[in-house]
Amino acid sequence: MSIVEKAAEKLKALPLESGQPQPLQTETKPVPKAPMVERLQERTRMLDQPAESAPLCVVDLAALKRMSVLPADDDAERRLADELRRVKRPLLDNAFGAGAETFARAKRIVVTSAEAGEGKTFTALNLALSLAHETDFEVLLVDGDIPKSDITRIFGLSGEGGLMDVLADEQRAPAEVIVRTDVPNLLVVPAGKRHPLAAELFRSRRMEYVLDQWGGQHRGRLMVFDSPPLLAASESQVLASHMGQVVVVVAAGRTRRQAVNSALQRLNDLQYVGLILNMSDLSADESYYDNDHESHSRDR
Repeated sequence: MSIVEKAAEKLKALPLESGQPQPLQTETKPVPKAPMVERLQERTRMLDQPAESAPLCVVDLAALKRMSVLPADDDAERRLADELRRVKRPLLDNAFGAGAETFARAKRIVVTSAEAGEGKTFTALNLALSLAHETDFEVLLVDGDIPKSDITRIFGLSGEGGLMDVLADEQRAPAEVIVRTDVPNLLVVPAGKRHPLAAELFRSRRMEYVLDQWGGQHRGRLMVFDSPPLLAASESQVLASHMGQVVVVVAAGRTRRQAVNSALQRLNDLQYVGLILNMSDLSADESYYDNDHESHSRDR
């Protein structure tokens, strides 16, 4: 049984416990009133960053391995790390390198699939961790799969404010729901409370505002979204429309070609689209990752 198949079976495991260290103590000093432009710039900077006093989420890597959302042994971990390096290379080039001017919103990456059970959450989590190993920017992992909220549960953040809460309540600053973790360069946003109008909220102007705030205006930040399958939930296509890069997970020998083509038809022709083949017997150097941003309808 492959790593991804084990992950799919154990993803409903009990939530992890997260540590709750004491908030940092800061000294408040009077600050001279700045000119209006400077005050607006400072307000934007503060909204863009998680509160310094926010509790730190301690990521129990050993527990994640027991849940099979991380590789359980060193060999599997090395294989996955090598595969993810191949996956993230074009994503990073599009976000920061030579392709950065080609794709709009390239720092927003959504991981999805055609149907359920193909390993998208496993891929989103491990891709975010791999990207967080880079030293020049930080990664914001967002749970956009509202119906299942697996990322939220994996990090032990059930009941915490999240994506849906800042969309539904315009009085809440987007940075309020960003959770710092003890993994360097990794931040997490839980799904938040379910809402009957999730698709409408994803389509709203508020959504674009929140994404702009989360994107980081004064430092490099990549956003990685775990999304519902494209053929399973109405909000998945709307969420993908806000993204510059789309990673579609395909289960080898399981996902129907018709389903993959139907899912790809729902994406924007201007987006960068990459396909990840999961549950495959192919070696790491054989067609593990494919990308195409010009035509989504061709046979694969």
